[in-house]
Amino acid sequence: MKKSFGLLSLVLIITGALAFEAAGAVRLKFSHAGPSTSTWQAGAEKFVELVRAGTGDKFEITIFPLDELSGGSQVGGIELVQTGVTDIHLQDALVWSAVAKKSVIPCFPWLLPTYEDVDRCMKGEGGAALKAVLNEADVVCLAIGENGYRQVVNNRNPISKPEDMKGLKMRVPGSSVHVAMLKYIGADPLTMNQSEVYTSLRQGTIDACENTLDLLYTQKTLEVVKYLSLWNYSYDPLYLSVSRELWDTLSDREKAVFQSAADEAMAYQVKITREKNQELLNHLGEYKLEVVPSLTHEQIRDFQEAVGSVYQDYKEEFGEDLFNKFGYNF
Repeated sequence: MKKSFGLLSLVLIITGALAFEAAGAVRLKFSHAGPSTSTWQAGAEKFVELVRAGTGDKFEITIFPLDELSGGSQVGGIELVQTGVTDIHLQDALVWSAVAKKSVIPCFPWLLPTYEDVDRCMKGEGGAALKAVLNEADVVCLAIGENGYRQVVNNRNPISKPEDMKGLKMRVPGSSVHVAMLKYIGADPLTMNQSEVYTSLRQGTIDACENTLDLLYTQKTLEVVKYLSLWNYSYDPLYLSVSRELWDTLSDREKAVFQSAADEAMAYQVKITREKNQELLNHLGEYKLEVVPSLTHEQIRDFQEAVGSVYQDYKEEFGEDLFNKFGYNF
């Protein structure tokens, strides 16, 4: 009888412990700037799935798209993960550059004009250097995903050489690198809210803008332009980071699970982003567009020479060694 009571007690203790563990799951918040239909969301979901599988559902992770937790402010979203208000964050390099300036380096014009260039650098010294840059900003960068190449559309003329940019009124993101680059090739860059771009193009307030092919589709920009150049002028990566506060609470085993999950999730996100980009390319015929499908090596070299001064502008601030890690030598 004593033996039966002991066995029953053990069963109750184990059952109770499991119930307590389930009830006491660690709740984490994962914020990103993409919509719920984006590959950003798909990458986040993959990360959550892998962390849960690797930790026995210890962590309950809720995903918040469109930077909901910061009221839609993208820089605010970064600040929340820096302070530990959110736990996990996914954001692109252009936005991160407002907080950690050197994180913009892969976005420099025609620095990484092909996926081969991207993969070589991001999987090597370049990617490691970018993680270190973010880690200096009070987060722990675990892995790098992909927002994609930024392309140019306009209503004036096809663009395949620097001379085609002269005097072009072009909306650009709020990045000093991109504003300076466009001035060097004679364009007239200006910044404005993305929400104003469609109407501004339609009314002729601006001639051109640039963005990833995905956003040019989803924001209906391709409906109000005549020319598209797939010039791959600026590559925009995504950084998956966690708050230092969260990282310091994880065991070594949990850190290994989070790291592995981040690597696998971002590899998946890159894969489906490129697949989606190819799918969008296949549907360009639906629009009344004249398309410059790609630039030749000679054309890329002409653009690289035209914007070379922007590298000199940041040579001292960013350091030659960092540029060297991305294949650029002064």
